[in-house]
Amino acid sequence: MNRRKKKSGVAALLTIAVLAALTVACALFYLWGGDRLLPSERQASSLDHVPGDVQAASPEEILVESLLEPEVEIRVAESGEDSGRIIRDDEISKYRSEILQNELKRYCYDHLTEEDQHLYEEVYGVIRSFGSDVILSTTDPDQLKKVFSCVMLDHPEIFYVTGYTLTKYTRNNVIEDIAFSGKYIMNEQEAAAALERVEAVGNACAAATVTMDEYEKVKYVYEWLIYRCDYVLGAENNQNILSVFLTTQTVCQGYAKAAQYLLNKMGVFCILCEGEAMGREAHVWNIVRIDGEYYFLDVTWGDASYTFNEAEEDAPTPPEINYEYMCVPYTEIAGTHLIQETVTLPVCNSMRDNYYVREGIYFTDVDENALGAAFTGAYDRMAKTVSIKCADATVFRDMERYLIDREHIFDYLRGNSKVNYIKMEDRNLFLFYLE
Repeated sequence: MNRRKKKSGVAALLTIAVLAALTVACALFYLWGGDRLLPSERQASSLDHVPGDVQAASPEEILVESLLEPEVEIRVAESGEDSGRIIRDDEISKYRSEILQNELKRYCYDHLTEEDQHLYEEVYGVIRSFGSDVILSTTDPDQLKKVFSCVMLDHPEIFYVTGYTLTKYTRNNVIEDIAFSGKYIMNEQEAAAALERVEAVGNACAAATVTMDEYEKVKYVYEWLIYRCDYVLGAENNQNILSVFLTTQTVCQGYAKAAQYLLNKMGVFCILCEGEAMGREAHVWNIVRIDGEYYFLDVTWGDASYTFNEAEEDAPTPPEINYEYMCVPYTEIAGTHLIQETVTLPVCNSMRDNYYVREGIYFTDVDENALGAAFTGAYDRMAKTVSIKCADATVFRDMERYLIDREHIFDYLRGNSKVNYIKMEDRNLFLFYLE
């Protein structure tokens, strides 16, 4: 999965803006080797020359308005004989059994009260049967709104509903019943045909990962989605998984729901997490569980394609994938992601299966042997870059002194007389180019 793709202008602007809004101090340098110039000589040379300015969008230009609220239409009618159909007990029992069949697809359901669970079963049953004007067990519109959200959060395979119509049946201005109808964007036959196409792709991915552990499956999905899709505002079906599996153009909701769908199919716990990006716009990402520990996963922000307005032709191309948002604890996203809970979410506080830790490129000190292993491994994989993630600012400064100021970076490179690198101080991260 190392093919390159052309990103849309919107995608490029989004990812640039994300980096800018994170206040990531991203500087691009050339460091020259060869005769290893002394510091005094280096100041007089072109060592600090910047070959191309990184042009980042301002926060006002950020395009992240990609998560749409469900469409809710409210009607009022007089109670009477035509006040909607009442769902039967045997129907409820059937859909309850369907919900309980897969524990990976009922996180929200399991965290609801018994009353809300019953309403969830009703709403799920109506949607699954493409029903309309069905009387529910509640007369509270707010309760219905919460439960509808829970159904949609648990079930990415319900891609054919954009919202619902709520009909209040009243008598003397008092609500006696509420009837529920889904807002369907296709009929049952069309949905079945679309799901068959989605499952063909999903089954192929699941087959490819059958021998992998949970971390490897998460990494596979993270990379697969980024390589496959372009971020395109206004893309068809961008609020559901069809945009990923059928048209490969999507936004954050599509990325997150597709990750949930694929990982659940692979037997890995994955749920949606809703909130705001940078405290400004609605955003959605994921929480995954690996060997009993929970982590945040943001595939949208993992797409690291951004543009350079290059002053020189030899400025390096940025990597396509940013692993800063793969399997991270809350502390790593607290400054950029504001969580809004529909139900209580798992606590994400582990680094055990963080990408950098698992890949052996997370440093708590300047470990020369670990650095050697990181670069050797990258060369053996024929990788174009090596990331060095430091545990904190102190380690970052120590690493910079060792690798850059003292030029030990050339101890790990194979035949290079110069090295291009990016440093991100706010993320305690270095990215070294091997070519």
